[in-house]
Amino acid sequence: MRKVNLPHLPDWQEPAKRETIELELRLITPMFGGGYKAREVDPLLPIRPAAIRGHLRFWWRATAGARYSSVVDLHKAETELWGGASTKDNPAVGKVAIRVEVKDKGQMVGYGSRGGLPKYFLFPFRPQRNIPATKGCVNVVFTLRLILDTSLSEAQRAEVTTALKAWIAFGGVGARTRRGCGALTVLGNNANQWLPPTQGLAEWLEMPRDAASDHDWTTLAGAQGIVVPTASPEDAWRELGRFWARFRKGHFPQSYSPMSGGKWRDYRQVLCQLRNQGNTLRLAKPFLGLPIIYQKIKGARNLCFTGTLEPVGSGRMASPVILKPIALQGGKFGALVLVMHAPKPDKIRVNSQEYTLAAPTKDPVLQALDAADVLDAVLKGAKQHFGQRSVSFDL
Repeated sequence: MRKVNLPHLPDWQEPAKRETIELELRLITPMFGGGYKAREVDPLLPIRPAAIRGHLRFWWRATAGARYSSVVDLHKAETELWGGASTKDNPAVGKVAIRVEVKDKGQMVGYGSRGGLPKYFLFPFRPQRNIPATKGCVNVVFTLRLILDTSLSEAQRAEVTTALKAWIAFGGVGARTRRGCGALTVLGNNANQWLPPTQGLAEWLEMPRDAASDHDWTTLAGAQGIVVPTASPEDAWRELGRFWARFRKGHFPQSYSPMSGGKWRDYRQVLCQLRNQGNTLRLAKPFLGLPIIYQKIKGARNLCFTGTLEPVGSGRMASPVILKPIALQGGKFGALVLVMHAPKPDKIRVNSQEYTLAAPTKDPVLQALDAADVLDAVLKGAKQHFGQRSVSFDL
């Protein structure tokens, strides 16, 4: 038999041990959506690693991303850490692997038609014409593991930790997390490490100190908010619902009355007189998120405007305002009102017609709250609504 010279095989080396962050998380409010079908929870896999990766990328941009001054630099740093579109010359593999193990799938409950929870936050899931109510998922418990590549720098490790903290505190899973759906808490002995305190939230989060002054994306640098201690997540959500219903109608300084009309100028004084407004519309509510749909109401005779308001270009602008129950250290809970630092829309489309968008100058609600603009009014209205119970913070 012919002798074959085998190449020298490399010596076996023990692979470097990768650091793992492991947390056990539980839903404290019902989760809606997040599955392969729109508006529905996947009963087999309610919590998806890919969705959590997307959430963590967003909160990384909102925290660590605040130190970058250009989208190009931001994208480069984000791709290096979280991965991106691969090419032949650049595989763009992320340095954080995400694993999810669902320990309790919870229960499916028809919250869309159930009373007692804030309808202002759940209206997309309530029964609509020819569309049944959407079911939510409650009491889901899952283990999250973040496996960090050995090539991560200490700075990148800190960035991942901060993004994870921000997601747990200010985000959630599924749809409408900015209105409290799918909010989370941490279980286990290390819960206080990952949950914010009632006071000193900025120091706990450890935001970067070298944040740029302005950005073309949403950040927590420059954000402001309040936390109101409550007995439970349900109490927090209901109180936030009452506040938001009051604010959307502009009932300040008077108390909220569901049957009383709105006080903002947007509807009657501006939208009902589009022909007299020229090319510039001075509106408040578009700065709270778009699109806004004014629907026809059967039997209503005094509707002077129906139609859709949307941003030019994207068609949608996420609200910079977060209203959600927040889990705090020591098993406590609170109602969170957070206004993030976000680019403001400058052009708006109203029923297919484009206008320049500007902030109102003589709106009665802004005057009643002595607010510079509508986002300032959110904070001042929340402080007035919740009174001395609220704890303010800046990020």
